[in-house]
Amino acid sequence: MSKSNNESKNIKHKSIKENIFLTVSSLADYLFIYDTNGNYIDIRFPENHNIIDINPEKSLKKHYKEIFISNDFERNFEKHLTKLKETTINQEFEFTTSKKNDTYYLNAKISELKSEKGEALGYVLLAYDITNFRLNENKLNNRINEYENKISLMEKDINFYIKQGDVTTNQRAKIQKDRDRLAVEKSDIAKQKERMEEDLNFIMKQGDKIAEQKHKIIIQHKIVRKQNKKIEDSILYAKRIQSAVLPPNRFIQHLLAEHFIFYKPRDIVSGDFYWTKQVDDKIYIAAADCTGHGVPGALMSMLGITFLNEIINKNPNIHANEILNELRIHIISSLRQTGSTGESRDGLDIALCIINHKNKSLEYSGANNPLYLIRNNALIETKPDRMPIGIHRRAKESFQNNILKLQNNDLVYIFSDGFVDQFGGKDGRKFLSSNFKNLLIENNSKSLNEQKILIEQTFNNWKGERKQLDDILIIGFKIAFDKKEIKSKLNYDWTEKTILIAEDDEANFLLLRKSLEKTNADIIHAENGKDAVKLFRTNPDIDIVLMDIRMPIMDGIEATTQIKQIDKNIPIIVQTAFTMSSEKEKSFKAGCDDYISKPINIKELYATICKYLEKQSE
Repeated sequence: MSKSNNESKNIKHKSIKENIFLTVSSLADYLFIYDTNGNYIDIRFPENHNIIDINPEKSLKKHYKEIFISNDFERNFEKHLTKLKETTINQEFEFTTSKKNDTYYLNAKISELKSEKGEALGYVLLAYDITNFRLNENKLNNRINEYENKISLMEKDINFYIKQGDVTTNQRAKIQKDRDRLAVEKSDIAKQKERMEEDLNFIMKQGDKIAEQKHKIIIQHKIVRKQNKKIEDSILYAKRIQSAVLPPNRFIQHLLAEHFIFYKPRDIVSGDFYWTKQVDDKIYIAAADCTGHGVPGALMSMLGITFLNEIINKNPNIHANEILNELRIHIISSLRQTGSTGESRDGLDIALCIINHKNKSLEYSGANNPLYLIRNNALIETKPDRMPIGIHRRAKESFQNNILKLQNNDLVYIFSDGFVDQFGGKDGRKFLSSNFKNLLIENNSKSLNEQKILIEQTFNNWKGERKQLDDILIIGFKIAFDKKEIKSKLNYDWTEKTILIAEDDEANFLLLRKSLEKTNADIIHAENGKDAVKLFRTNPDIDIVLMDIRMPIMDGIEATTQIKQIDKNIPIIVQTAFTMSSEKEKSFKAGCDDYISKPINIKELYATICKYLEKQSE
């Protein structure tokens, strides 16, 4: 049997080995692999054929036994391989081999190995050990020969006695009886031989079917893996969009002197969201819990953030309960809820606060989510209205507006129900609101950053090995009217940074340039999307792009697409006043990294730009 050297064989026949591994049945006793020229290829497999490892080089144990090939095999193999090449019909033949003076009988089947494209990769020879079958057959034949010899001798004796005239009737009867018995035994032996041949054929056919089924299962497994990868990529992309619409940390730091946000989605994306905004002396902050979690909850959270921005942009002087009333109208209208039986009850629970620095008060309105205020080590709970933002039997009732007078060092907490509803502990019960209140009271003297760490540790210890049941959101912040951090100055120095502003409205551009003047950044102006692409292509020093969506000649979405094709890593922040439209979604699909809504909040603008410039400096 001819062999090529190991190094060239490993390279040349790698695809053959991998395909053989996927298709060869574990029923064969011996396995021989040949390339298209008829050269023998050594191959190794794991003993456990149920474990699929497409890299045969890692498996060092031989799948076949060591045997000595006779000249009889070589002649038969070459003869039938030639016939297979001519006819493409699988060939079978028998051959013998020996080991330690023992003779083995084998039935061989040669098949052509093809790739998925139908190209010939080589040949596979499966050999089945039929030694026991042949030995039994030989024994039976020997017994038949023995009986036939006996019959022959008896017939000689009969002829002799006939010639001698001494044959008796009893002797004839005995001889005839023996002959009948031998005939029956011979018939039984023939039937046994026939059944053994049928069993052998059945085993070989079953081997072919199992190999075909294995191949189909592997193909289906690959399809499922590709589909799972696409779904996971889509959800990760959704997470990127959701993260972008949440308020930047730097922006929240400008609004709240000391705070923490414990945000732990159950899945990749979350149905809980937090939202902040500042208008003059008012700070708006909310913690919301949408129906469901994962992708459905994330879609609801996007709606909630969009509607809250629209409501505040439309009427900055609106009260907390009026915001929830407006939000409920938008949700019901968008989801086309009528209250019919069997209709979706999607919506959200929320705790909304408006901090008024001027009169040192806090407006709170809640839909199922309460507000906790800790003052002088005592916890004061302001209860919410027991109805959601969405269709409900009380949907026509107004939410209640609660006004709290604030003092320095007051601690305020708003949250979703994910933490208190988590099962855990020794008995596997819920954490409960009472334990959550005690946790906050016992640790209220600590800094808010320390409180966050303790809350997270408590949650992990309580949950243990159990599955997280819901998204978790807890926001805590301290009231500090006498501290200057609340109205901290915007101290950003971007001396060596270049910002491209694509804005067709001259007034908006002048406002942005004036707002960014103190940062010492170099500002470049493009009046439309086409100019923005041209300027970016010719100016390699641009560090970030502020892109208006609606512009003449070429809109911001198309300009974003073309700029990302030039440099996929350049941060692009779109600015739009149309937060309810699909333009925001189209912008993210085009490749934008973040967005800010008009009218632009300067602190939010600075914090958003800073988030990406800091990443470049890392």
